[in-house]
Amino acid sequence: MRRALAAYLVLGLLLAPVPLLNVLQAESAAVVALGAFFISGGAAIRAFESDVASFWGVLGRQEGALLVPLGILLLASLWAPNCTLGQGLLFYALFPGITVVLAVAVAYALQGLPLSRPGWVLGGIGVLVAVGGPLYDLGWHPQFYTYNHVFGGVLGPIYDDQLAVRPGLFAFRGLTLLWALCAGLVGHRLRGRGPRWGVPVCAVAIGVVYLFSVPLGINTSAAALQDQLGGHTRTAHFDLYYDSTQVDAAAAADLAAAHEAQYEWVRTQLELGGSPSGPRIQSYLYPNPDVKGRLTGARTTSVSPVWLSTPQVHLLRSRVEQSLGHELAHVVSRPYGLPGLNASWAPGLIEGWAVALEPPSFAPSPDDLVRTAAQADTSATLAAEAEAIATRLSPWGFWTGRGAVSYATMGSFVGYLLDQYGPDQLKRVYGWGDFESVYGQSLVALAREWAAHLRRGVTVSRDAHDVVTRRFARPSLFERDCPHHVPPARRHYQAAERAARRRDTTEMTAHLTDALAAAPRFAAAHEALARLRLTQGRAGAVRQQLDTLSAAARTVGLQGALGDAHALLGDPGTARSLYATARAQAPGFAHDLRARLMLRATTAQRSDIVQVLTSQDSAEAQARRLAALRPQGTAVRAWRAVRWMDAKRYGRALAEWQRLDSSLPEDRPRGWQRAWALQRTAWGAKAALRAGSTAVARRWAERGLEQARTLGDDRRAAVFAWWTRRAEAPDAVPLGNSSAGRLNHASRLLVQGARTTHEGPLSRQDACTSP
Repeated sequence: MRRALAAYLVLGLLLAPVPLLNVLQAESAAVVALGAFFISGGAAIRAFESDVASFWGVLGRQEGALLVPLGILLLASLWAPNCTLGQGLLFYALFPGITVVLAVAVAYALQGLPLSRPGWVLGGIGVLVAVGGPLYDLGWHPQFYTYNHVFGGVLGPIYDDQLAVRPGLFAFRGLTLLWALCAGLVGHRLRGRGPRWGVPVCAVAIGVVYLFSVPLGINTSAAALQDQLGGHTRTAHFDLYYDSTQVDAAAAADLAAAHEAQYEWVRTQLELGGSPSGPRIQSYLYPNPDVKGRLTGARTTSVSPVWLSTPQVHLLRSRVEQSLGHELAHVVSRPYGLPGLNASWAPGLIEGWAVALEPPSFAPSPDDLVRTAAQADTSATLAAEAEAIATRLSPWGFWTGRGAVSYATMGSFVGYLLDQYGPDQLKRVYGWGDFESVYGQSLVALAREWAAHLRRGVTVSRDAHDVVTRRFARPSLFERDCPHHVPPARRHYQAAERAARRRDTTEMTAHLTDALAAAPRFAAAHEALARLRLTQGRAGAVRQQLDTLSAAARTVGLQGALGDAHALLGDPGTARSLYATARAQAPGFAHDLRARLMLRATTAQRSDIVQVLTSQDSAEAQARRLAALRPQGTAVRAWRAVRWMDAKRYGRALAEWQRLDSSLPEDRPRGWQRAWALQRTAWGAKAALRAGSTAVARRWAERGLEQARTLGDDRRAAVFAWWTRRAEAPDAVPLGNSSAGRLNHASRLLVQGARTTHEGPLSRQDACTSP
């Protein structure tokens, strides 16, 4: 026992100063379990050399030895706060507690065999199971968790703040105990004890568990995912799987269009001509984090498991617009990755590649974000970032850094390599990261080139400052106090979301009320409760609820909800003021949201319109109700078109946009009218593309391109340029399933800088593709 206790003491002392691992949680429990298999197993091998050693006595002593690292982890809470002690103790019992039972049982069986070195055999079994289990789970199944008899398990991607504790974990640890029982029975039989039927019965029970491993949640198969989701749409290159109860035919067609268009963009950027070869791409779209976590182990993280034989992406349906292009870039990277892994060894290259190849968006580019983060001392800070590129390439350097910073920095660097040297060299360097042989110069030299390029850049927009302020300061999981802790207010809010999906407004109200009792300034809960009350016609209650909040505590959504309440109560002046405040708070690149707030202000005096827009009716039903209102007017028709867009009825929306005047009749500043006109053009171009009216889409996109250039909005100009190319494609087909054609040099220059860090990486919602 002296050796075992000393080994546990060393293990605990090694964990104590390491961020994340010094908190009693799933990660530290897994590390202790990994060490415990070999420590306790080796000690048990030595103990069972004596014929008088009792199995239960040895097991009890080895379980007691686990108190040493447990005590150190509890002591570490003095400098590493732990808000999930109960959950941590559960993981400690499930992981090292059960692993020690297995290790002692295996040692008991091995010591009964005529082996010269039973300790080495036990060590070999431990290594084989610890390595082979994840290879089997992740190599043959579309899942992002792995349960293991030796180290307990990994519950999901590192970017998921909230762990997905699935029933399969408990079933699997029960299976570990079955293996331990079987090994113990073997040891008894080798010593002439116990019933003869014990081992066969135990073996049959183990076989039954493995046979039902998918229903038990121990593994997830592609067939199970497809069966659980239910919906299926097939396109030229994709098989889309989604919740058929949540996605109708129009929404499915819209999703299909987005997949084909963004896939073509990524291929075009890499200059991949001809038709794609290889297997079709599977896209799994989950309705909410609970379903995604239950089925895959990843609650919110978007993932593309490139190591599987079938290319596929997994993401929440609500994140398709932000994350799809990023994940498809991972899919396209497969042929250029390492053999078997289909990815680079360097997470920085993996994620930099995906960020650099994302389709154009309105958000600030990675270049702008990195320049902004440099702030006043640009030269020195960018030089430091250049020196840190090598660190960000490595797994530890990338994952322990702040997600927003790592994604933006590597996206900017890889984007520079793509623009400066072309896609062929980027494809060659991707797998091994051998910059010297591919580019003819060292990584350090290339990083300094990149930093010099950023220093020559133009002044960044205010939007970049806003994003950096909000996102770059977020600590990584390794920097955070109480990792994986979900505060009570957040738990009540999630329960309210589940109640909303069941349409149980009573329970939803109760949970939102509890959330606000726990955190009175919880903006998301305030907004959800306000919106629920608006659907119930309780505008007065909303005004009373939100008037108690200070102006500084009101988010964009809360300002808008309070504006709706005042409009319904017949106070359009106050409503317009609130809508204007909300628009001023909204990010400058959130053009869709800002235009909707313009429309809200324009129709603030029409309580009948606001009543329709705040109802619980579907978007299509609201569009039909708006058509019945009198008088109509430009603003009402604009709202009707917007709601047809939201309902994915793009043909109806396009007809409305084509009949609509270019300006709103209210007396508004010129800048207000120009912003509205540009967003109206964007909506019309998108509706035309989705409806398959390519000639109309091209005219609208060209008009938007000209308007964006006039306003000096390079980000929107890049998006309109992409839409123009899509509409010009000779084989363009309805619903956006078109080949965008290959960008010529002029078009490539036009869209340079359009590569952006989408909301996913900035909020650490998109995972690295390496296992």
